Amino acid sequence: MARATRAKPAPKEPTPEPAPSVATRLPEATRNPPKLFILPKHTSKDARIVTLDNPATSTPSRYFFCPSTGFYEFTRIAAPKKACRSWLMTRDDATPVAHNEPSESPQAHATNEDPETGLGSGFTTKDASLFLATPIDLLFLILPALAPQSARAETQHFLALDDYTDKLGAVSRHWSTLLGHHPALKTTLQEKMRTVCDTVDAGDETMYRLSHARLQAVLMQKAERMVRHGLPASMEEKLIKSALDAPVLSIQRSGESEDSTVDDAAAQDPGLNAPITHLLRLRTALTYLTTSYLPPSLTSPITTLLSTLPLFHPLTAHLSTLAALRATALAQRSISDNTSRKRAVEMDEELVAEREEKKRRKEEEAARKKGESLGVKKLRKVDTSGMRKMSAFFNVKPKTT
Repeated sequence: MARATRAKPAPKEPTPEPAPSVATRLPEATRNPPKLFILPKHTSKDARIVTLDNPATSTPSRYFFCPSTGFYEFTRIAAPKKACRSWLMTRDDATPVAHNEPSESPQAHATNEDPETGLGSGFTTKDASLFLATPIDLLFLILPALAPQSARAETQHFLALDDYTDKLGAVSRHWSTLLGHHPALKTTLQEKMRTVCDTVDAGDETMYRLSHARLQAVLMQKAERMVRHGLPASMEEKLIKSALDAPVLSIQRSGESEDSTVDDAAAQDPGLNAPITHLLRLRTALTYLTTSYLPPSLTSPITTLLSTLPLFHPLTAHLSTLAALRATALAQRSISDNTSRKRAVEMDEELVAEREEKKRRKEEEAARKKGESLGVKKLRKVDTSGMRKMSAFFNVKPKTT
């Protein structure tokens, strides 16, 4: 009989080990991260960002120039520091796109993934600010060349247009490039100079010299336009409303209690009115223009010239009245505070004296009780409500008739 045998199991194939994971490191932060700019629509293909001197600070600044629409300055708009925002910027078909994402977001979805690394071509910036291009008048950009070198310069000479353009080119090489590639820009520059300069003809050439009166008239026109379009809400609240708020004074009249108050501002009626408010808005707009766009050598003479205009005399008188009322209110408030403090001190002194008197009486009573004998202390505890006093037995007996 055949003997049954058990077949041996087939050998197991070795299990392949998993491939080691390769950790991909993110690129290090760059020292010059990209910035987000919002540029105007319908600009020329020759538009570019140029570096020109800021007219007020004389520091190199970025401007956007378009041959068809003119110059633009960049206004930085930043989120509050507590908002913790960031920008995620990607590039799709050579067109940059930006998304506003919270910086606490655990993941950022990038586009255009690299199949090998799995990383996208996006870029995350820590600062969520952007730069908005807003129009700026070419006149302000050429004022440094028209203005004197210092405020102490007393005389200015008439110069040709080429002399002024040479001054601009000596400050920034981009001026030379723009004037050389765009002949229409030189014509526009000449038109702007005619609005703020006195001119004389020297043969076939026109000579120019800056006129403070003409510049003041141009600034007035710009300020009127700013007021007509409306000042920002922050300027209205801090520079207009607060400056024209009348103080409330406390006045004690005969027959009234000491604490009675009246609105002295309402009694004297120095309240707001439309002309005064308009004048203050106009002067605020002029102050903004002179401090933000004029060279330092022109700020003082133009400010002095504007302050002496008869137009602002009612505003000056009104503000002087308000200043006097505020000084009076401050003095009354100081007197009231001193009186209140004096009363508080007097009340405190009376309270201290009363407490000391109570303490003295308590100490005297304690000392008197301490000197009494034991019998007196026991008799003090006896109920004597129904007993006659000893003095009743020694009264004088009345005489009988």
